[in-house]
Amino acid sequence: MKKFILTSAIAFVFTTSSSLVCAEGIGNVKVLHGDVRIERSGQASPAVIGAPVYQNDRVITGKDGSVGLLFEDDSRISAGPNSVLALDQFNFDKTTDDGNFDVSLKKGTLSVISGKLTKKTPGAMKVTTPAAVLAVRGTEFSVKVDEVAEQEVQK
Repeated sequence: MKKFILTSAIAFVFTTSSSLVCAEGIGNVKVLHGDVRIERSGQASPAVIGAPVYQNDRVITGKDGSVGLLFEDDSRISAGPNSVLALDQFNFDKTTDDGNFDVSLKKGTLSVISGKLTKKTPGAMKVTTPAAVLAVRGTEFSVKVDEVAEQEVQK
């Protein structure tokens, strides 16, 4: 009986802790080429296909890097070479499709195919660049931020 209780307790802790970790993930790396890193809590590590991404992560691509991300609401974001993308905020209710999604492109290129959030609520997704804030209204688009533009904004 003690063995059953101990085994049940261990199984409960394992499944509870793993579902808590999974619950925090907002998406996954689906496509990856070249140098791509994910910075989380100040620590950068190489991205791998299938790896989860979390709110407040920064996705950084090198000169030969590109990455495709798929999010919980079926939004798709691709970042090209020499890009820095911050996943600022992601809230998504799978039952109602309500929420919001905010990202910041510090430099580089970004392509977006919006998902369920903007289908339900146009403008629920925002992309911030050093020069503008784009409210996504359920569409596909691309953005490019040059390093020169970033430097000019910082002055």
